[in-house]
Amino acid sequence: MKWFRKSLRDDYDQRLLTELLEAKAKFESKRRMLEVSIEDTGELAAQVKQAEALYFFYLKEAKKRNVSLSSLRS
Repeated sequence: MKWFRKSLRDDYDQRLLTELLEAKAKFESKRRMLEVSIEDTGELAAQVKQAEALYFFYLKEAKKRNVSLSSLRS
């Protein structure tokens, strides 16, 4: 039964890292758009804050689960 848990954990760890990388890309692109924008209505700033919160949530979860890209590659 342990082999099943390990494979399930590995699948979820891989999914977590994939979502972490996607959240990082979205956060950086929204932050760049905010820096370049001339007018700010506040909506873009709110989207940046939301993307930042999601990205940091995934980072904390990866740290808590002790998961990194190098640990999954080996």
